[in-house]
Amino acid sequence: MAALQEKINDKSMRIAVIGLGWMGLPTACLFAETGFKVTGVDIDLKVVKVINDAKSPIPEPTVDAMIRRNVESGRLKATSNIKQAATDNETIIIIVPTAIDENRKPDYSAVERACREIGKGLQVDSLVVLESTIGPGSTEGFVRELLELSSGMNAGSDFSLAYSPIRATAGRVIKDIQSYPRIVGGFDQRSLETASALIGSIVKEKIIKVKNLRTAESIKLFENIYRDVNIALVNELAILCERLGVDFDEAMQAANTQPYSHLHSPSIGVGGHCIPVNPYFLLEKAEEQGVDLRMVHLARKINDNMYTHSIRLVSEALRACGKKLRRSNVALLGVSFRANVKETRLSMAKTVNNALQRKGVSMRVYDPRFTVEELKALGYNGFSSIERAVENADCILITVGHDEFKTLAPSKIAFMMRRPAAIVDCGHVFDPNTVEKEGFIYRGIGRGTWTK
Repeated sequence: MAALQEKINDKSMRIAVIGLGWMGLPTACLFAETGFKVTGVDIDLKVVKVINDAKSPIPEPTVDAMIRRNVESGRLKATSNIKQAATDNETIIIIVPTAIDENRKPDYSAVERACREIGKGLQVDSLVVLESTIGPGSTEGFVRELLELSSGMNAGSDFSLAYSPIRATAGRVIKDIQSYPRIVGGFDQRSLETASALIGSIVKEKIIKVKNLRTAESIKLFENIYRDVNIALVNELAILCERLGVDFDEAMQAANTQPYSHLHSPSIGVGGHCIPVNPYFLLEKAEEQGVDLRMVHLARKINDNMYTHSIRLVSEALRACGKKLRRSNVALLGVSFRANVKETRLSMAKTVNNALQRKGVSMRVYDPRFTVEELKALGYNGFSSIERAVENADCILITVGHDEFKTLAPSKIAFMMRRPAAIVDCGHVFDPNTVEKEGFIYRGIGRGTWTK
């Protein structure tokens, strides 16, 4: 451990980051920025080439400049050879995707492939840190077993093994990695101390050392499940508010002035690569232990089905305009899974778009973060501007609250649409009264019926 600690302190440790996606690439950049020599590894040859050309394959703030700076200085390079990277570097950090299959069972195949290849090149006294989100028991279970089997070595005595989940979200990954406290669990004390020292070199906040790997693995799942359950709760409360004529946004803000109230905002559902997926990692483990996590199951069901409520709001708004859903023109604004990011993984906007099309609605789609070509590649009927998308539309459906949408003036788009027209605001963009003063029928998740 002393040798590795010394290399961490003087920045002579060589680091390989396996997986150059939305979390892996910023992690590699941060270590390179700190002064380490970093080899990024990805099986996608296009990603490897883009990085070696000193460009970023992901639209994450500040990453492009960091790649350019560190590739040009020789501190960062990319390759597709996992085995060679394990041979050439003392520390290997695994940040590959984890997912669920069609039966909503964990799919750890990317982690398994990475471990087999790492083991083939793993050197004695190396440190392996897993940062991909997985179920509790996985690191000391199949991860350790695959590394030991393919390397012929033993965790603890021959190499160190740790787990440290990344606490970051797309659009602010660099900031989040640096500014949030970081959880670290180790296979043994040496693994814990070495991994904590390494990760501490890029984290400005404190390192929280937990007593074992399972605790570290569970914490990340607990965090995301808390958010999923919270969103499911407010989605149900918001639907009730519509019936009561209560503005949920107003009620939420007032309720959250109480120190123990932390209500989130309602939405058309939960997207992204974490929250819709991670609960199933814990549900599998709970099932193995004979524990029925009923609330976790229910939250997933509520949030997965929330898109149907947005469709009901569109149908209701059009009916209030004297129009039918079928053969109507709807302008869908926003395809990202969350506001102000260019990321569509598991975005509910796609589900809403496809469901409305099946009901005979003509969809026009615009998102300021995407080009028309990118929207079409995603399967949308994309438009190059809001003006083009809303022209002759019967209804505007805002699915995500990008900042660009918040500058829209309802008065300027009203004359472009087929009147009477509706705005269904699922992104919490507009003030309902302002919209209705311009002659629109307004509907929004949790916003009640605003017509006076």
